[in-house]
Amino acid sequence: MRVIIVCIIFSISLFGVTINFSKPFELELKPNTLQAQISVMVTKSSEKEAAKLLGKFSTFIDSATEVEKKGGNYNIYPQYNYEDNKRYKSDYIGRINYHISSKSPEKLNSFIADLYAQKSDNRTNISTSSIMWVMSEDMKSGKIDGLRLDAILWADKYALSLSKSLSKKCEVKKISFDNSDNFEYVSSARMSKLSAPVPTQDLQKISIKPSFELECK
Repeated sequence: MRVIIVCIIFSISLFGVTINFSKPFELELKPNTLQAQISVMVTKSSEKEAAKLLGKFSTFIDSATEVEKKGGNYNIYPQYNYEDNKRYKSDYIGRINYHISSKSPEKLNSFIADLYAQKSDNRTNISTSSIMWVMSEDMKSGKIDGLRLDAILWADKYALSLSKSLSKKCEVKKISFDNSDNFEYVSSARMSKLSAPVPTQDLQKISIKPSFELECK
């Protein structure tokens, strides 16, 4: 059992005792969303051809319904070679990047397999990286709300306990929740088009550390 040290500051006035302190509240749970980053790089002899092929991949990815998509940012730039100390333009390289996610590993793997099937030659490269389990936004929001409620209920019980111990009337004057909620994530794995391992769905920690102000008279 881990011992939590809570720093408490007392200030005594003619009107009573004011107590200021902070305390962490945390829980561990399994994340519910598998996410990955995909990148498509194409090499073509002209900027127009590179843009056209990237458009094909963009249309395929945007139309997929089995995964959630974010991003779609792309860039196209010339590739230069040197001959006889002279630089000349050889090809154009285009790249497009997306973040994808799904609560179903099977659907995410199926989408990635279908994406690789769109590759028609060795001048197109598709890579998948940063594969990890994360908590979805609705899951995080709900658990954070639950921890905040736990903190409020705990503060009321603590004030009641202080009242009995000090023979005073203790009340919660203020509870402050900042935006430094903490999440601990699992390490990422790499996925190839032929083998698509799914990272272990390990427990992840979520925590808050509100500040309390109590007054005892």
